[in-house]
Amino acid sequence: MKNLIKSAFIASSMFCIVAQAADSPTIIGKNDWLFIHYEFAQPSDSEDTQATIQTLIKANKLFEKKGITLALVLVPSKITINYDQLPDGLGLDSYTSGKYESAVKSLRASGVNVVSLKQAFLNSPNRNSDTPLFLRLDTHWSFTGALLAAETIQSEFTNNPQLKSALAKTPEEKYTLTWATNKVKVRTRDLVKLLPKGAPTYPPEEMLKFNVNRLSESNAGLLGSGDTTAITVIGSSYTNKNTGYPDAIRYTLQRNLLDISIPVDQGPWVGMDAYLRDDAFKSNPPKVIIWEIPERELRSPPNYKYRDTRYIIDNNEWVSKIEASLK
Repeated sequence: MKNLIKSAFIASSMFCIVAQAADSPTIIGKNDWLFIHYEFAQPSDSEDTQATIQTLIKANKLFEKKGITLALVLVPSKITINYDQLPDGLGLDSYTSGKYESAVKSLRASGVNVVSLKQAFLNSPNRNSDTPLFLRLDTHWSFTGALLAAETIQSEFTNNPQLKSALAKTPEEKYTLTWATNKVKVRTRDLVKLLPKGAPTYPPEEMLKFNVNRLSESNAGLLGSGDTTAITVIGSSYTNKNTGYPDAIRYTLQRNLLDISIPVDQGPWVGMDAYLRDDAFKSNPPKVIIWEIPERELRSPPNYKYRDTRYIIDNNEWVSKIEASLK
């Protein structure tokens, strides 16, 4: 991950706007908050961003033909949610500030069901609380943020007729959620690992976690299918079970699901391709796919040149492979 982020960072022009250590992509913010330079968007990314948006639009149409409903979850960048913790002299430029909303607008205009998390995160009283939405020392969301994301997903499924109809065709389960009474130390701190030598040291931060449990008196099979994996949740490391995000969706949707987390070096495209070619998908395709993609990955279409060469593929070729897998 370190080499990948550094290479992308070197490719950017962010070196010239922050007078911090040139060998580190980490930004040291206020109140022990750390950020990553890579989340700053640039107009020079616009061509790649448009390629990503068009690729997602094409993929959505292919899923529709297959009878699969796609919900695209865009994770807002940490710098846009906790912008007030950035160091003095480093504010959000207009392009970075507006990129998320612009992408959501374009995708929705072309029929993609987008779950927009940004406003919910900005409005949350937990944004800068002692249980913040993002970890201070890591790029990922906390359990608090993961649950808010899941609650926003649930709200979109309730208010979007297409998503509501698709969800109604999946079997219900009964889940409970219980918050722990004490915080635990967080071992994930990827931004600390990217700090240069001589940087400040940071004690482990603490996070409040929840547990999600399925009740024995489940209604699975009530719809007659007995299929408890009619929903697939797929995405980046934000979707990793250790973030609490898959369980949070199980609870808010009251559905079981298959969860797949894709390593950061692969990007979102390789993992989706591999999933759609898997025998498990071929024999039992889901009715709903909830695809999580971080906002910062909007600049990284399948042919993104700064990705590991093993995972670079022509944009149209990727679409063709997805089309073949969905036939």
